[in-house]
Amino acid sequence: MKAFNYLGMTALAVVCALSACTTTPKKDPRQLDPKQASELAALGTRDFGIQWEGPLVGAHERGVVAVTDGVTTLTQRAGARVFIVHNRKEFPPTEQTAFAGSDAELADIGTKFLQAAGVGKDEIANTQVLQQFTQSGEVLPGGKEVKVLPPQKSYRTLMVSRRIGGVDVVSSRLMLNLDRAGRVAFMEMAWPEISREVLDRAARYQVLAAGKFVAPRVEGAEVESVQAVVLHTPAIGFYNDTTAAIRVIYRPISEQVGQKAVRYVDEQGKDVVPPRDIERLREPPVQREERKPQ
Repeated sequence: MKAFNYLGMTALAVVCALSACTTTPKKDPRQLDPKQASELAALGTRDFGIQWEGPLVGAHERGVVAVTDGVTTLTQRAGARVFIVHNRKEFPPTEQTAFAGSDAELADIGTKFLQAAGVGKDEIANTQVLQQFTQSGEVLPGGKEVKVLPPQKSYRTLMVSRRIGGVDVVSSRLMLNLDRAGRVAFMEMAWPEISREVLDRAARYQVLAAGKFVAPRVEGAEVESVQAVVLHTPAIGFYNDTTAAIRVIYRPISEQVGQKAVRYVDEQGKDVVPPRDIERLREPPVQREERKPQ
């Protein structure tokens, strides 16, 4: 649940200018003109079945464009197959508002959304329907004991992964939640185009990973797997970076260490520069006063 709430809030942060556009008399330079907002809204209706409920307002920021009617927000990284849809009334869905169709129907709707965005079926690597659960407790009379109730089924989430030419594009995914009527409650589609140069390099890394590639050592761990992958800027980001890498997963030698180390390296074993997403806020160092000995 925390992961989905984080994604929804971060997606909305990209279009935080929208509310300002609707309440500020002076035109905000980030505001989309009505024609651009209408075109983006029409794309949302055509490809993702969004039913807009009120007047539309749009905004743009560093190549990211968005349109909203105050209930549903559609965000796109302009020129890329990267979309986020968030209906603030329907997500997260309750037991009464969650999609009631079968897993196969949910997967079929997700596949249609991908195809509408121009994704070929040959790029779909794996399709999963994840069942979410909720659990609650009640305080017994006296206030000293808590009775934990059994887990209850909640809504389902469709997850689709991507593979091109046998190489996993680990940054790409479709994450989809539908409401009771089969409309989008929340969707993250990160499926940008991958250049020929990156795909060729990934194919070369695939041959190396299957051969005698010597992975760099990590203290306290041993190599568990070596795999060629493609990385790109995630859906929530202002860039369109893509790169190929050899992903090395390490198994800790000590049983006391539970988390596995992961490194992304090139053919020489040097760490690959990861794709950019958003600029990190840089805080000035804290100046501490030196205490004089008493």
